[in-house]
Amino acid sequence: MTDNTTRSQQADALLSKLKQEEKGKLTVFLGAAPGVGKTYAMLSAAKERLQQGADVVVGLVETHGREETEAMLVELEILPRKEIGYHNTYLTEFDLDSALERRPELILVDELAHTNVPGSRHKRRYQDVDELLSAGIDVYTTVNIQHLVSLNDLVMQITGVRVRETVPDSFIDDAYDIRFIDLPPVNLVERLQQGKVYLPEYARLAMDTFFSISNLTALRELAMKRVIEQVDAHLISELEAKSEKADFILKDKLLVLISTNSDHSYLIRIGRQIAERRQIPWTVVWVDTGKTQDLPRRKRLNDAMVMAKELGASTEVLRGSSTYRSILPFLNEHRINTVLVGAGTRRQFLWHRKRLYQQLIESGLPVEVSVYRAPEQLKMPKEPELRVSPLGDKKGHMFGIVSTAMATVFALLLQQVLSSGNLVLFYVIAILAVGLKFGARPALATAIWSFLSFNFFLTAPTFTFQVHSQDDVATLIFLVCIGLISGPAASRIRNQFILLKESNQYAETLRELAQELSVADDENALWKSVNRHIERAVHVKCYSVTAAKDDHKQFVPLLLTPLKHIDDSAIDWVFLHGRIAGRFTDTLSASQLTVIPVLQEKKVIAVVALCWDKSQTQFNPFEQELVHAMLQQASSTWQRIHLVSDLESARVKTEVEQIRSALLSSVSHDLKSPLSAMMGAAESLRVFDKQLNEQDRFDLLDTILQESRRLDSYIQNLLDMTKLGHGTLKIERDWVSIDDIIGSALSRLKRYFPSVKVDYIRHNEPPLLYVHAALIEQALFNILENAVRYSPDEEPITIVMDTNQNQCRVSIEDQGPGIPKADQKEIFNMFYVVSDGDQKKQNTGMGLAICKGMISAHGGKVRAVDGARGRGTRIEVDLPLDYPNMKQE
Repeated sequence: MTDNTTRSQQADALLSKLKQEEKGKLTVFLGAAPGVGKTYAMLSAAKERLQQGADVVVGLVETHGREETEAMLVELEILPRKEIGYHNTYLTEFDLDSALERRPELILVDELAHTNVPGSRHKRRYQDVDELLSAGIDVYTTVNIQHLVSLNDLVMQITGVRVRETVPDSFIDDAYDIRFIDLPPVNLVERLQQGKVYLPEYARLAMDTFFSISNLTALRELAMKRVIEQVDAHLISELEAKSEKADFILKDKLLVLISTNSDHSYLIRIGRQIAERRQIPWTVVWVDTGKTQDLPRRKRLNDAMVMAKELGASTEVLRGSSTYRSILPFLNEHRINTVLVGAGTRRQFLWHRKRLYQQLIESGLPVEVSVYRAPEQLKMPKEPELRVSPLGDKKGHMFGIVSTAMATVFALLLQQVLSSGNLVLFYVIAILAVGLKFGARPALATAIWSFLSFNFFLTAPTFTFQVHSQDDVATLIFLVCIGLISGPAASRIRNQFILLKESNQYAETLRELAQELSVADDENALWKSVNRHIERAVHVKCYSVTAAKDDHKQFVPLLLTPLKHIDDSAIDWVFLHGRIAGRFTDTLSASQLTVIPVLQEKKVIAVVALCWDKSQTQFNPFEQELVHAMLQQASSTWQRIHLVSDLESARVKTEVEQIRSALLSSVSHDLKSPLSAMMGAAESLRVFDKQLNEQDRFDLLDTILQESRRLDSYIQNLLDMTKLGHGTLKIERDWVSIDDIIGSALSRLKRYFPSVKVDYIRHNEPPLLYVHAALIEQALFNILENAVRYSPDEEPITIVMDTNQNQCRVSIEDQGPGIPKADQKEIFNMFYVVSDGDQKKQNTGMGLAICKGMISAHGGKVRAVDGARGRGTRIEVDLPLDYPNMKQE
């Protein structure tokens, strides 16, 4: 075995160990039969823990009237039982909710295999114990060896009694400690005779049936063997976790093949024993060949799959027209070493196909094929609806007779028009129709009816079964051959069509859902799509439920009527434990909802509630598989939506951080520079007042004035950006000429840059604009100021005004270094400064952003393009002239 595999085994063992440490510890007191002293031993161990200072509570202990057991309950805190109404009476049960609320360090729960009263949260007591363990509470419990599921058949063979209350072996496998409570069979019989196990009136009956010496000896041996296997399994797990086992070998793999034609629960139990004995992984497989499954068969399949999972097996459903041809690729792909199959029943025909185990043996694959036949005492009497006629579906035979009769009528009506060879085709159509609808056996029977009908009514001499014409003999032979070939062929086509239909439905449903989820951009759209597709696939009302931060549940779609208390409890339980609950499960099965968790990395992100009608009696494996596949897609989409949201939040955070840095940099430079100049000029005037001449004083005062204006302009830009960002900038419109606005902006520009050269070109008469003149002037001034800063001193700034029917365009072009095309859209963003030479200029990156905001507020547009002669940059401002359609403010 490779090092990677060894490390993987070690990691799995460590992970399993860590999971066990997170949960409460389960201690099982295991006995071979009732009366060996399990409850007494459990109470003794609990008192030891109590003396050590542990918080111990008795959740439920059955004393069965034994005085010594009742005496052990002294000094122990006993949790009151819960009363549950059932059939006009009240029964008491273990109060799981009170135990979880009390939350002791250790709780005692007797009789692990007990079946709870209907109306309890869980169907079985071991499920109550599992919830206690998940809450981190240690549990002491008791169980007899005959209650283990995998030993159910073996116990029946030994004792002749079918034990109905069972516990999954996998639950016992996870126990922290198993303590074998032993009592020799002779001593146990003595206790029984003394009335210490059952009341005297029941003791004699028990000794005559279950409590014989031979039975008790066999059960004792089973219990000892089970404890030894548990010790071996723990040892292997510890060695793998510590990586102390150097001689790892490749483990075998076991496959248990089941069918719906027979009750193969005994095969699953045998498979569990083999897998436990060899310490190998195992899989239970059913092959869907396309045959329609009635309700009893579907129920049998559901029960088998549930049992397999309870016993720790993985389950698979394969699809194909033949069990043998479907299973071979699976055996090769998964490197299965051992196959466990049932013996089947021999067909009562002169010819018969080889049985499946014979085909597997002759396949040439390196597999061990183990064949088991259900012992006679394990064969349960078949219910009437489960009996299948060897001739096939009775409805098919009736349909075949009717089809043959109709074909005969048509043939008699057209006898004078068509030849015998053509009349045969009516019967061929009838045979094909029966084969396609009801399978091979009714089709073969229809071929026989067709042969006899054609011979009796259509061959001379008529109304006899004699044939005189050689042509008629050939026609009859042809009819029989066609029937024998086409009937089974039509049946195979029918089965393949059913399989193809189911596969197409499965794939098409998932494809349509994936297509919708690919464009879902929020959780509401996600859950609406999931609900719609589940309702279409399962034909049941579906709700998606998510939990808000305040623990308030949100339903999609909204609930029109409030839920029942048990339905609400099922949803809460699934949110808490991440496992399916509700109808068709063993947890809160009285609910009308089946609640399925949607998991993302073992965390419940939502649940899906299927609201069944009372008339619906099952949730079949195909539907369950399809729903789980859809929920996996929903989980992936939920993750994508949240990843996109997180990325967007990170992007916004990054942009805000960039803006903050840019603002701090801008403030530190653009506030400090004019303030430093103003402070220096003022300091010079105060210190050197008498030494300065008039010109020097004028220059210093002018510096203070210019720098204060510069500071005022910067602060005004900040205020304008704040108003634009918060939507508080007021636009008071009036009619004004664009020529006046441009002239005012140029006059203002001359005050700041006296030496600037500007060429103003008008292509049309200046139009009147319905605008806020001061804002448009400020926008144009910002563009002009930016152009002056980046143009050479001797190069002029060009302004071009042009109009068309809808808008007025003002273009401002400089002769500077230009702006790369990649940056031409970005320069209108706040604090964005082109780095190519621009960083040497005093520029805050706010002027063009303010310009864009003011122009956009008037319904206009602004953009940057390359200069006309390949030099510089041209800023184009478009202002609308379509005044009637403009929003009046």
